[in-house]
Amino acid sequence: MSTETTNNPTEITLLRIREWGACGDGRDWFREKFPQGGDYGLVMNALYDDRRFVDAQWLASKVFAEIKDTAAIVGSEVSAIQSATKGKDESGNYARIGSSGDDARIGSSGDDARIGSSGNYARIGSSGNYARIGSSGDDARIGSSGNYARIGSSGNYARIGSSGYGAQIECEGKNAVVASAGWHTQVTLGENGCASLVWHDGERSRFTHLYVGEDGVEAGVAYRLDDAGKVVPA
Repeated sequence: MSTETTNNPTEITLLRIREWGACGDGRDWFREKFPQGGDYGLVMNALYDDRRFVDAQWLASKVFAEIKDTAAIVGSEVSAIQSATKGKDESGNYARIGSSGDDARIGSSGDDARIGSSGNYARIGSSGNYARIGSSGDDARIGSSGNYARIGSSGNYARIGSSGYGAQIECEGKNAVVASAGWHTQVTLGENGCASLVWHDGERSRFTHLYVGEDGVEAGVAYRLDDAGKVVPA
């Protein structure tokens, strides 16, 4: 079993998850599934296959907190999803959909969908819960209405909309526009990115806007809103 450190930022090892404070059950699962370690995307696929959603969210939070190269993380997820395209069709649960061509149109209404696209001008829609959507091409249009979606984009000029609870959205590319109508969204933006996140003031819902380069908002940093609607690091 390999517990050594690695120069690959997306390589997950037993030593690494120990340092992050993984629980004993999680370490046992990882040791059985990946005795030599594994790439982040492949580990996430395995966690979703075994319906270990809490562990998947924990791993994603640790990886995005430590690795600043969001494009590498998204690329790892896209590659893993595209390598596992067998499964139910677009309307069923546990769908795994991969596309490498331009102008893709991808829709999924089932839960636990995994959607990866590396071409430009992709149009991706998902209405199920626990969706994982990765896009590495430019000009992607991504919409998600399910809860706990994980959306990653490394291309430029992405347009991302989310209405589900607890979404985590990472945009590495330039000039991304993100709008989230779901509570407790976490967003990471690239150069010149902007986002609108919703919060409730006790009487009504309101939006707070984030602009990279203004009011202390930095590219590559994850943000959320506090109970007063203020932008704070996630």
